Amino acid sequence: MRLGNFLRKNALAVIALVLVIFPLTSPPDYQFYIVERSLQNAILAIGLVILLGYTGPLSLGHAGLLATGAYTYGILATKAHWPLWLAFLAAPVVAGVIGLALGFPSLRLKGPFLMVVTIAFGEIVRIVALNEEELTGGPYGLQGIPRLINNDLGVYYLMVAATMLVAIATLRLHRSRIGLALLSIKEDPLVTGVMGVDVSNYKVMAFVLSAALAGLSGAFFAMLTRYLNPDSFTILDSATYLLMVVLGGMDSVVGAILASGVVTALPEILRFMERARLLVYAIILLLVIWGPSTGVYKKLEDRFGRKSVVAPGVKLVDRG
Repeated sequence: MRLGNFLRKNALAVIALVLVIFPLTSPPDYQFYIVERSLQNAILAIGLVILLGYTGPLSLGHAGLLATGAYTYGILATKAHWPLWLAFLAAPVVAGVIGLALGFPSLRLKGPFLMVVTIAFGEIVRIVALNEEELTGGPYGLQGIPRLINNDLGVYYLMVAATMLVAIATLRLHRSRIGLALLSIKEDPLVTGVMGVDVSNYKVMAFVLSAALAGLSGAFFAMLTRYLNPDSFTILDSATYLLMVVLGGMDSVVGAILASGVVTALPEILRFMERARLLVYAIILLLVIWGPSTGVYKKLEDRFGRKSVVAPGVKLVDRG
């Protein structure tokens, strides 16, 4: 049990250490790329933890926000010839501004209506990218996107640093007064509003933070692939990102990072099964998702981590 407690308390540090050491093992290029994609997906998944896990609204349009960040970086770097660092920083800013514009009207909706709006937004972004051929390359794609650092190892360690900083900042947010307000909104927005908390503004803030992280993830996606095509940003991709959060535990940052690695790597591991791989992939994911709001990481944490005695009716909110 001591090992379980140690891993629970230091899970993020252990993940960071493994990621730092990983390139030193001289992995094959394709395995290295899968880990890079896992880190890129983890940043977006952490953004969904802030929105869905901490605050409650469900979004199926984050592929559109990912596309916004990716095309912002790609267009500014290849067509506008901005300095790469400025193009990189512009990606989360533009995605955050679009998140702000989308969040104010849409977050007043409830239930399936909000989900429909986010789905529509994602499709609008994809269709615009498909038809604005002069700007985005249209169906032919945007090619020749430069990397911020002209070195594979440099880009990798930049992504590791970005993922860890985002994770630490999100954990600090969770334990702050703002985080407590977001959790209260998720549990009961009506009572939270009566207590004097501006529910609408806090929801919009969570959506903007989530959108900005999706934009940051999009900039890394553009650097990794060096090619953007509208078919990479569909509703199925949004559902995959949502699956990462559900699999890792709705409000678990560490779980989101681990689940991003699993969901990114599993289809490639099962590639030898050819036509049956997607079916087997779906079955495996259904088997490992034990509960809609807990996830595998939380289940393992409860099994091997802390064992607290809590008074009836008191809910623990401290999650990793």
